[in-house]
Amino acid sequence: MPPDTRMTAAHDLRQPLERLYREFDYTSRVELDAIRFPLRYPDSRDREIVALLSACLAYGRVDLFSGALEGVLAKMSPSPAAFVTGFDPRRDAGAFADFWYRFNRPRDLAAFCIAARALLGRYGTLEKCFLAGDDDGRGPIGPTLERFSRKFLDADLSPVFGRGRISRGYRHLFPLPSVGGPCKRLNLFLRWMVRREPPDFGLWTGVSPARLLMPIDTHIENISRSIGLTRRRSRNWRMAEEITQKLAAIDPTDPVKFDFALCHKRMSGDCLDRRDTVVCAPCGLKTVCRHWRRGRPRA
Repeated sequence: MPPDTRMTAAHDLRQPLERLYREFDYTSRVELDAIRFPLRYPDSRDREIVALLSACLAYGRVDLFSGALEGVLAKMSPSPAAFVTGFDPRRDAGAFADFWYRFNRPRDLAAFCIAARALLGRYGTLEKCFLAGDDDGRGPIGPTLERFSRKFLDADLSPVFGRGRISRGYRHLFPLPSVGGPCKRLNLFLRWMVRREPPDFGLWTGVSPARLLMPIDTHIENISRSIGLTRRRSRNWRMAEEITQKLAAIDPTDPVKFDFALCHKRMSGDCLDRRDTVVCAPCGLKTVCRHWRRGRPRA
């Protein structure tokens, strides 16, 4: 019998998800997550820059981008914020000569530093840059995130790419919600910066956690479908909205608080996206999981 694909009612999801959120062992998983990089920096200026850079590069396997990011941060030490604000492409671009990660090359990091330097010079902080033009402060986060990304894409990057040019790799760092993709990495960055409870650090006080969208990667996509948060087949912005809307029915003030626990439950192997009598035995989500709603385990 095929697994159930119905959406799950919010009142059925509330207890198992709230329990998962309360009881999840965040401490043991933080060191296996990209959030560990900004958490190393006590200075808010360093943490803000490192959080954005870490989130932008957080695609692919964690162990792969972590190695690349470690090398970058070593070159930016002891203060990544000071490195960025004082960045001179002629003098400093060579620091990234050894960087090579999937779509991104050394010049993409140099462009990141040039754009961040210009925006910090204009706004003072990335939070003020993000909030510029966000007059309502209560509407959907998409248009505000779009403006933020465009500021990085529209910066004068001619010292790196030449006038009017931009690399595919750099463009990949700053996706636009209007294109329709899930913008997982930038939504992840916002979760880190805005949420006030661990494992997030909530440096930004001008954005309400209620406005955030779930960062949708393959782990969240699969587990969300398993427990009835979405029936969509395409991982895109609309899926992020649908999942967030479902979670907002449980906690409208902080709908993305479940992201870390759900994602790491899947990453750790505690959820296999199939029925397994051994692995699934201790799982508190079985009552809302499509693999356990009906049917019997295969022999």
